[in-house]
Amino acid sequence: MREYLETFFRRKWLFFVPFLAVLAVAIAGGLYTSWTYEVQSRLQVQSNPILDQAGQQLSLPQTDAKDEYNRLSELLLTDDFLKKVISSVPALKASTDTDAKMRTEIDRLRTNLNAWAPAQNLINFRYQDRDPQVAQQVVSKTIDLYLAQRYADRVGQADSAIGFLDKEYTDYQQQLQQASAALSTWEKGHPPAQRATLPESDQLEYQRLKTQYQSVVDHWQYVGSELEKAKFTKEKMIETQASTYVVKDPPVVPAGPNLSLNKLLSLLLLGLAVAAGLGFSVVALATWFGGPRLQGAATSALPAWLSRMMAAEEQTA
Repeated sequence: MREYLETFFRRKWLFFVPFLAVLAVAIAGGLYTSWTYEVQSRLQVQSNPILDQAGQQLSLPQTDAKDEYNRLSELLLTDDFLKKVISSVPALKASTDTDAKMRTEIDRLRTNLNAWAPAQNLINFRYQDRDPQVAQQVVSKTIDLYLAQRYADRVGQADSAIGFLDKEYTDYQQQLQQASAALSTWEKGHPPAQRATLPESDQLEYQRLKTQYQSVVDHWQYVGSELEKAKFTKEKMIETQASTYVVKDPPVVPAGPNLSLNKLLSLLLLGLAVAAGLGFSVVALATWFGGPRLQGAATSALPAWLSRMMAAEEQTA
């Protein structure tokens, strides 16, 4: 211990040079990793009674923030959606000219781009980047692409419903023509004056043809009304898209970085621990290799108070 302290006080630079070097690296690393710009925005999902009512009639999705968030989460897990976001941001698009770079950027975007639902009708977006312009554009384009996808989802399902009902309407129209022709043929072959004396089998056949005709008419009219509802729903979806989604706190370019004090403090404490350990280790190595040369001046470099204390301990021992 005496040799160690002698080395420490005679050659303080053995401790302080590595200590300050490691501490400077830790502080620089903390600032570098924490020096990012954060952009946040909120999307409010509002209910549209006309749209929701039409959606219920056609079994189409209603406006619900929970469903919207679930759909957003699904999109953020897909590479295709993230590629669209990257391609819509000029700086990111220019830096992803190879598949490997695109893969790296997708992974980074998936890590730094977050969304959550803090309230029943709100969805929050957040992204961090070293470039404030990129941070703002990523959040803005993510919202734009999400709204475009939701529009495509709803209108696409409305188009599917319209296509299905239109086919049904056409089929029933053909069945109606066939039923009408069959009933007309029977009536022409059996004038009203002769129907009272017809056999029971002919009268049952007539009732069957009339019932079939009326049933087809009812189905044809019902499908026609549902087809009109589907077309009405699609029109309302297009009209109400802007009012269903309202961007609260639009994403803006941040004025300054969002430094994480907790992260800085953690790195600083870790840097202090590593720096101190390295400094004491260097002094210990210098003592080990240079001990014999320091034997002649064992306490010459120690402070007087430390020399007296160590002497008293040796006498006691």
